[in-house]
Amino acid sequence: MPFVMQTSDAGSTLILSGRLGVQQARPLWEAAQAAMAEHRPVVVQAGDVEDLDTSVAQILCRVASRGGRLRISGSSDGFLLALARRGLDQFFVHAASGGPVAEAEMTSTAAEAPGEGVARPISSLKKTRSSKGRKPRD
Repeated sequence: MPFVMQTSDAGSTLILSGRLGVQQARPLWEAAQAAMAEHRPVVVQAGDVEDLDTSVAQILCRVASRGGRLRISGSSDGFLLALARRGLDQFFVHAASGGPVAEAEMTSTAAEAPGEGVARPISSLKKTRSSKGRKPRD
């Protein structure tokens, strides 16, 4: 399964990997609801995400807005690009960016290799899709 929810006394950890499509939305939402009911922090490990469907992005937004505390740990280029394609690239960035989710933050863990999983601006990523007919964003 492209996601695993682990719970402990400290909170929940949602581990995402691969391509998360609409097929994973319902089981992901059910797992997210249980985590939100506990009113504890939710850490999303997204270092192995290749792509995600809009429905999965909506679930992450809902957890961020209802659950109170959401952290994104070890984000991959695929995860960041999927968020950027949906206009959510600033939604999950630390409050310093002025985003609506003050508790959300991009972090890396000490166990990661240098440079992996470190949050970086979307503009620093290579373009992987054609932008026909679109004006470049600054």
